[in-house]
Amino acid sequence: MGFSYTRNLKKIAISLFIISSAFSFTSASAPSPSESPSAETELICHTDNPAECYPKVFSATEEFQVVHDDQDLPPGLHVQLDIQTGQKQAKLYNPKEENPALEGLPVDRSVVVIDGEAPQDDKPRIPSGAPAYEPVGKVKAPQEKNEGFFQALETVKRHLNAKEKSAHVDELDKALEDLEDLSHGMYYGLQIAEDADALHALFCLLTRRDADEAEKRPLTERPDFLASSILASSIQNNKPALKALEESWDAILEKKCAPTPNTDARFLKSELYSKLEPTAGAGSAEEASEAYFTRINLAVLDGLLKSDKIKKQFMEHDGMKNFLRILLQKEEVWDSRKAKVARIVSDIFLDEEVGATLGVWPTVSVTDASVCEKGGPDSLEEGCWEYHLETISQDPRDAEWSKPLLDMLKQRRPEKPTHKIDEL
Repeated sequence: MGFSYTRNLKKIAISLFIISSAFSFTSASAPSPSESPSAETELICHTDNPAECYPKVFSATEEFQVVHDDQDLPPGLHVQLDIQTGQKQAKLYNPKEENPALEGLPVDRSVVVIDGEAPQDDKPRIPSGAPAYEPVGKVKAPQEKNEGFFQALETVKRHLNAKEKSAHVDELDKALEDLEDLSHGMYYGLQIAEDADALHALFCLLTRRDADEAEKRPLTERPDFLASSILASSIQNNKPALKALEESWDAILEKKCAPTPNTDARFLKSELYSKLEPTAGAGSAEEASEAYFTRINLAVLDGLLKSDKIKKQFMEHDGMKNFLRILLQKEEVWDSRKAKVARIVSDIFLDEEVGATLGVWPTVSVTDASVCEKGGPDSLEEGCWEYHLETISQDPRDAEWSKPLLDMLKQRRPEKPTHKIDEL
């Protein structure tokens, strides 16, 4: 129905009839047009002026009169409601009366609804093809930019290609410390994530795994630890930064890191995925180093896996199997790493309240325990997680994180399909 017609209507009417005190249909016992319901003598007065008083029970005539909000309406009246203003008017009901303004309009159970004027507001119309609304908005630069930040970023990138890295150790340390301090801010975190060369350099530092160097320096001064902290802080709770990193992720994975005196040249793809698997012997010095390197990698993965793209790649490269391998470690040096893995799995895959995307994992039903207890590759499949967590939770040292993870996993686990056998 066009608005040009309804624009001429001063009131938008709802024709309805009242029985007792509720809106309903006109009954056969409705009074004739000449009759008027008897009015009570009780008056309603809101001021001291008698002229402003009106009867408690509305007294109808053959013409519409305004009905006050606190008046009682007798049955059988023709009531008109202006839905724009809320004003109500009533008169004696005349069944022969026709309203030309309502001619041709749809009538449903004696109720007529006429579209009102289109609401006029200042809200702009969104054109077709407009980009999706981004709740974060544009990350604004600080009023005074820290020039030392950009110098530190260039220093880290230069170190990646320096032939004699030992000559620039002090300079690199200072640059990493400066970046670590500033990377917590959204603006500086975004600047790091948008710089593909800086990301390349930081990921190479993260995955260097130089055990000799790690032993010589305090934890918070180690380049790999600082690189981990910078990367984790840059994308943590910073959606624009994570999106920027995601755009250059495929190129980063194909990058190669130069060899060091204690490490060979390596591709980042293998370093970021396959090296998460624990391989050192239990109780060995190598195991302690491996647990440390796992720690700094998990700090970064915690943020990376919030990307759907990176999450998918991680699962395709046996990431969940490596997570389970970590959970199955027995030595105490792994305790905090196992708790970290449990929280990541819960936050990324299971707990919707903290932003997990449900249905990504797990996707299969529980595997029979006889398969899981045999060990081997099949025991690391996703259907065996409950079996292993049941065992792990028996250890008081692991119960605090394993039992909540097990309970949540059971809630999200798809049920086994039922197969009906046709009766002969």
